[in-house]
Amino acid sequence: MPKTVNILLIFFCIFYYPLVAQDLEQTENLDDIPYIYTSVQIDSMFGVLKDYFYKADYDKVIEIAPSIVNNAQDINYKKGERRIMSVLGNAFIQVDDTDGASEYFNKALVRAKKAKDTLSLVSLYINLGNTFIIEDPKQAITYFEKTLEIGNQLKNDVFVFIALNNLSELYVGIKDPKKAQYYVDKALPLALYSDAIDETLRDEYVATVYHVQGGIYLLEKKFDQAITYLLKSMELGKDKYQEETLLGNFKYLLDAYDQTAQYEKLNVIRKRYDSLRDIRYESDKISKQQLARSKFNLDQYEQELKASELEKLLAQQKASESKLLSIFSLTLGGILLLILALLLYVRRKRFILLKDLKAKNSQYLEAKEKSEKLTQAKTQLFSTISHELRTPLYGIIGLSSILLKDPKLKNNIDDLTSLKFSADYLLALVNDVLNINKLDSQAGQHIQNSNFKLESLIHNITQSFEFINQQNNNSVYIDLDPTIPKILVGDQTKVSQVLMNLVSNASKFTQDGRIDIIVKKQHATNKKVSISFSIMDTGIGIPEEQQERIFEEFIQGTTYSEYEGSGLGLPIVNRILTILGSKLMFESTYGKGTTFSCVLSFSIGTLVDNSEKEDVCIKKLQDKKILIVDDNKINQLVTQKVLEQHGMLHGVAKNGLDALEKVKEQSFDAILMDVNMPVMNGLDSSREIRNIGLNTPIIALTAINTINPEKDFGTYGIDDAIVKPYRTEQLLELLVKHIY
Repeated sequence: MPKTVNILLIFFCIFYYPLVAQDLEQTENLDDIPYIYTSVQIDSMFGVLKDYFYKADYDKVIEIAPSIVNNAQDINYKKGERRIMSVLGNAFIQVDDTDGASEYFNKALVRAKKAKDTLSLVSLYINLGNTFIIEDPKQAITYFEKTLEIGNQLKNDVFVFIALNNLSELYVGIKDPKKAQYYVDKALPLALYSDAIDETLRDEYVATVYHVQGGIYLLEKKFDQAITYLLKSMELGKDKYQEETLLGNFKYLLDAYDQTAQYEKLNVIRKRYDSLRDIRYESDKISKQQLARSKFNLDQYEQELKASELEKLLAQQKASESKLLSIFSLTLGGILLLILALLLYVRRKRFILLKDLKAKNSQYLEAKEKSEKLTQAKTQLFSTISHELRTPLYGIIGLSSILLKDPKLKNNIDDLTSLKFSADYLLALVNDVLNINKLDSQAGQHIQNSNFKLESLIHNITQSFEFINQQNNNSVYIDLDPTIPKILVGDQTKVSQVLMNLVSNASKFTQDGRIDIIVKKQHATNKKVSISFSIMDTGIGIPEEQQERIFEEFIQGTTYSEYEGSGLGLPIVNRILTILGSKLMFESTYGKGTTFSCVLSFSIGTLVDNSEKEDVCIKKLQDKKILIVDDNKINQLVTQKVLEQHGMLHGVAKNGLDALEKVKEQSFDAILMDVNMPVMNGLDSSREIRNIGLNTPIIALTAINTINPEKDFGTYGIDDAIVKPYRTEQLLELLVKHIY
């Protein structure tokens, strides 16, 4: 792409720029200029540098202008600084120093932006665009688009035309006729009709547009139309810029006539082109430019000549090797093609594999999402069941326990015992169902170690099944190794669950028989002890065909309906033992009995006997006033009876809001707060009680056994929690803990 039209626009931009302020007469000589210039003198120096520029003395402009720019900065004369930097930048363009031109134009651009000088901005964007026209056309396009944007804002047709014309020519240069045509269609009306265009320059502007239009038609291979517009451009071009336009038009016409086989016209144009080119070559401007670059061009020419001679010498030396080189090249090319084919094959296989993997991963994520939803639904179901079953059980077990201690009801002791056993059995069933769900969670697999007495644990478990063993006429024997340490450290709750389920099975599936609970020490050190637990019964045993499935949930070990249970006991035991690092083993002979056994490890601990101290503390609870907050009348009654048996006073609130009113009116030593209640639940009520400044201990009563008091209730101001139905001793321990 020729640079001719763009050079014309560079000149125009430089000297359109001083419209910001009028130039002074150029009466001063460089030798007369003082060391420090005033703003007036800097304006005058602009004219001097402009004259050097017109004379193509670019080396003088580059030598002098930087010190004047610094001088303008020192006296904070921004307008003069930008004008001098503009001339300097264009001088760098003319000697092909793009970096120097870009540096100075960008410095001026920063200052113009800071000063919000839009006229300077648009001129500088044109200069920057012209800087990169040859070296980086795409960068030049960016700057001219900025010019167009600001020119439209200023409503300045001259700047808009310059941007449109240069953009159109740049797109011709990068062979994009559609975009070039877009800008030509916008530039031509301005050149023809805009009042802002000087009438003396209008033909020249139109000529440059026609020149670009001719280039577009050449790219589109519309050679006749191209010739028409190029000839129009030549007719309109005049004065010294005519040479620039003519050079570009001649080059395009040479191509168009050659493509249309108009060789006679081609020869005429070639003669005129060569003649004009010779004239231009001999002109002052071209000679000055050539002089400025002569040393560089000479060095380059010498290097190219030496390189050419060296290439000829190497070509002669390698002539004999050309055949071998060709064979080697072909062989290497074949190998590379094979490698490429292999890589493409591997890539295709990898693509197919990744596609399958993504599909499977999508299916997995979908299944995972469904599984998580089912798990959430399962958890919600168990939570609901827990609350709905435990709440009435709390009333049944509590009332039966209270009635058993009433001396007036000694004649009904057997009936009350049966009632309590049935309630305890139902509670055990509920616990089994909930434990299956809980053991799947991370919290359920956590081991909580504490000190406990193994002898007391086994005695309490045996007592729990005394009623059913009496009904089934079973005798129970305990064989506890006396060498086992009295105090062990382990997860007492999980060990209790294991032994209770095994003793429960033995009691249910044995009639008129014997149950042996055998506990033996296997191995011991100073800190650890391994203990073997065996539960032997003379019950009905497990049929051989059922033995492989007894650890599956809801599977019975017998086909007799009178012995059927929930089918959850053994699966729970097996899961708990896995958590404790053990395994359940069994031997069974159908019709003769079954033995279940396992081995558990414990640390050896010490336990201070606080029973006497606890009795004293419990006695201190007498006359303490406790607020019972529960919406269930039976639960209220049970809790009242428990408190009365231990000499405590009580108040009753039917919901959380009622409790809030009660604590405002009276003082209490502790609050027993049910969680799920109408009107206001226990959590919100506890938070409101804390908000009014009361520090009364609050113990939450809940039917959900998956609670963590600190995590789940602590933020509401609740001090502790207990799961219903609970043992009276548990409640008393918590009251002692928080009241004292």
